[in-house]
Amino acid sequence: MMSEENDAGAEDAPPPAYESIHFAEDADALPEVPRDGYVKTKTIEVSVTNPTKVGDGLTAYAVYTVSTKNKDPAYKKDESIVVRRYSDFQWLRGRLSTLYPGIVLFPLPEKTVTTNPFQSDFLEHRRSGLEAFMKKVVEHPGLGTCEDVVMFLEEQGGSSWDQRAPWYSRGAVGTALGAVDSWFQSIGTATETWSTGAGMESVMMEEDPKYLEATEYLLLLEERLKRALKSGGEIVNAVQNLGILTGTFGENAHHLGDCEEKGAKMLLGDEAGGLGQAFRQVGSAACTMRAPTEAQAERLAKEFRAPLKQALQYVRAAKESIDARLDALLKLQACRAKVQSKRAKLEHALHAPPPPPPPQPTTIFERLSAAVTSPTPVTVEELQRDVGLAESAVNDAQAKYDDIKSRMTNELPRVHAELEQVINAAFANCAVTMKALAETHVEAWESVFPGCTADAAA
Repeated sequence: MMSEENDAGAEDAPPPAYESIHFAEDADALPEVPRDGYVKTKTIEVSVTNPTKVGDGLTAYAVYTVSTKNKDPAYKKDESIVVRRYSDFQWLRGRLSTLYPGIVLFPLPEKTVTTNPFQSDFLEHRRSGLEAFMKKVVEHPGLGTCEDVVMFLEEQGGSSWDQRAPWYSRGAVGTALGAVDSWFQSIGTATETWSTGAGMESVMMEEDPKYLEATEYLLLLEERLKRALKSGGEIVNAVQNLGILTGTFGENAHHLGDCEEKGAKMLLGDEAGGLGQAFRQVGSAACTMRAPTEAQAERLAKEFRAPLKQALQYVRAAKESIDARLDALLKLQACRAKVQSKRAKLEHALHAPPPPPPPQPTTIFERLSAAVTSPTPVTVEELQRDVGLAESAVNDAQAKYDDIKSRMTNELPRVHAELEQVINAAFANCAVTMKALAETHVEAWESVFPGCTADAAA
């Protein structure tokens, strides 16, 4: 039995090194993922600009200009400019998630609005997030030239864009319909799994142990990032408060210096010392630290806390792919169990002796009852057809699962490489900012140190 000390150590142990996790039996078959992320598509440039409010009142919404420059033959135009709403980006992400399960899609900025949705700061935050999403999409080697992305970037409203992405598939209606459809699918998968006896334990036994290690790592990484994000927010708030408190202290030190100088002259006359002036020097130094301290707090929020939040969202996006793979495996095992059940019925029909003929009804009531309640016998041909359909469903489910599995073999290392970049840059920015903050405070306090020591010696 493990001791309490070992339990605590295991709980606080760092996650395993991702480089040691592989997703294929042959390690040489794995793609080599460069440290700078992935082999990105360089021929497509996209930008999201000019957030603009359209309409008034409850019907108001914001639109964004999406500009594209490219040299890829998959596109009809070298340059294109279209206008899209946030719900259009939602549609695109959902569409890609449906068409390419297993690919980890960069998250969109949050939909929840806690402030005025048309304030410039909020619109800029959302614009930046939408642009980051589109850049990741066009840089992805499997998505940048797919039909739906090309249509999204080139087609204007009123053309094939509205035919392919009708209004009811976008916005709140589309989100609600997608949620309902996803809910019914999950209920259907769970029901099939339960009815055919395919338990979660048997499902997990079929998965690659190394892949399961990777999923456990992602779950642990999500938890650690949540803690880091919380601590990062506390650091930002602490630095902001430090700026405010330092400025308030400086103002009070100035007032104290004025009071001391006036009182000293009143009590000591020309023999009054320079303590009041020293207080004012301290106050001036403290006041000069307020603005740079608050500026460093803003920098921490932008270059440290925001990237950590983005990394956390990316990990959660990776979990969407993990869920899609699990769902595909559950469906595959349910289809296999159905085939076994259908084959058992067919074998029984082929080898079982024919049932005895039912007794002939003698009255009109017995004949009517027999016509209503007697089951129609299932023929061997019908059972063979059912087996064929069930086997076809297994093949389809196997192909979908293998497709997701193949994509994730490339996707998880790619995502980890990008996460590594984002997280390393975030903590490097934090270190640089905190160093600059410390240097600002040291320089300010050193500027008044000689005066303080002279007055203390006197």
